[in-house]
Amino acid sequence: MSAAPVAAPAPRAAAALLPGKPEEIEPLLEQLPRDINTAWRALASRWKLPAQAGAGDGDPCLAAAAQELLCYRTSQLSLPLLRQLGRPGILTLQADNSAPPVYALLVGLSEQTATLQVGPTLHRVRLVALGRLWRGDFATYWRAPPGYSADLPDGSSGPVIDRLTTQLAQIDGAPAPVAGAVPQQLDPALRARVRAFQRAQGLKPDGQPGPMTFMQLERAIGGQAPSLQTDPL
Repeated sequence: MSAAPVAAPAPRAAAALLPGKPEEIEPLLEQLPRDINTAWRALASRWKLPAQAGAGDGDPCLAAAAQELLCYRTSQLSLPLLRQLGRPGILTLQADNSAPPVYALLVGLSEQTATLQVGPTLHRVRLVALGRLWRGDFATYWRAPPGYSADLPDGSSGPVIDRLTTQLAQIDGAPAPVAGAVPQQLDPALRARVRAFQRAQGLKPDGQPGPMTFMQLERAIGGQAPSLQTDPL
């Protein structure tokens, strides 16, 4: 079922970067939310979701789902994969195991620094300092293909597999499959192509097209997901 028409979001003021050299990250921790839903709502503005999708006390992931976006969380992301993924997201930061976690909105990565958005202000911190507090927990929105489900079994077909084969063909520089000519299936040959792409992206080469694989496919073909700022600010 198609989503209802989306009203244009209200204009938002651009976040401002504090001038000068990179800041110390520890003083920022007190300013960061301890409720991840607050961070999800801040991230919603990066996806230009309607104001009502990023406000209030409701579940922001349910609000995003109404706009055909899903929430994705992982606890196993490395900095190279974070850089490769290249999209804004939420970092879970924790000073030590006894301290409560806080949630930072990552909006930029350069060679040596990360840019975090706190309210209307951008803060640039050194990656080595971020590494003392971040242990791989990351969350972001993603747009799943129509018909997507976790753990797609062998023989799966339909729009999700059509999208997968079309995107892989774009990356391979091959002609896209002709729609309706031959039904596309998740067979051993297609899983082998998925594994090759996963290896090239630094992902686990399991042949299973999951969220990270589809997000990397979208980035590789120049999709419309928001991107991290990569130049030094």
